[in-house]
Amino acid sequence: MGTAFTVLAIILAGIALIYQLKEYRKNNRVPKFKGRIGIDENDGIETGKIFKFVNKNEGKIVFLDIYFDNDENYKIDDNGIFRFSYFYDSNEKLNGGFEYLIEVKEKDDFFFDSRQSSKRLKGNFKILGFSGPQMGWFSILMKPVQIEAV
Repeated sequence: MGTAFTVLAIILAGIALIYQLKEYRKNNRVPKFKGRIGIDENDGIETGKIFKFVNKNEGKIVFLDIYFDNDENYKIDDNGIFRFSYFYDSNEKLNGGFEYLIEVKEKDDFFFDSRQSSKRLKGNFKILGFSGPQMGWFSILMKPVQIEAV
């Protein structure tokens, strides 16, 4: 009789452990955004969704996999800042938009492909914060995060 209780206790403990692991994995996933970025929020693709995603995950580490639809909205400047931006409405450029700033340092762990056929940004980033609006523009500051730190 004692052996039966021991076996039953082990089985119940195993089931409880499985549920705890599932709950842990569900709560500790890195939020992910995958989509195409156009020139403004009215382009019919995911451009307008990225700010909602970033705003919801401020202060967190996120995974971004972004394709750019044009050559106008991304660049790496002389100070090592990767920038991409889009307008609220490209027909009304004076109304502003969103600018994403990623400080690029040597040995940072993210992927950027500027070939005409792909134009892609991919990696884990920590969303450090927001500023604005200034003259209609919001700025979002992010930094690459090593994969091992995630």
